[in-house]
Amino acid sequence: GVPWNEALAVGKLLGTKTVFNEFIAYLQLKELIQAGALSPRSITIATYALCGFANFGSMAIMIGGMGSLAPQKKDTIATLGLKSILAGSFTNLITAAIAGILV
Repeated sequence: GVPWNEALAVGKLLGTKTVFNEFIAYLQLKELIQAGALSPRSITIATYALCGFANFGSMAIMIGGMGSLAPQKKDTIATLGLKSILAGSFTNLITAAIAGILV
């Protein structure tokens, strides 16, 4: 995993990715890399953890797109939206964990 002294920085990146999107988080990751604030292992893990569309913006696009196709199911789609963020985040973190094992 990520060393404890770098965990806060990587955690902030994950929060940024979830609330905003992965592009903003990758820009912040680039700044941390340029500042030398992260080890190569943390950079690899963060890169894989940020790679995905598990964020609120993607959920809104999904609800809007699928809701227009099936307006009577919009409530169900909205309920599944939060679950999709959790599932997507878990898959990103599992991929990052495997990358961390291999680095």
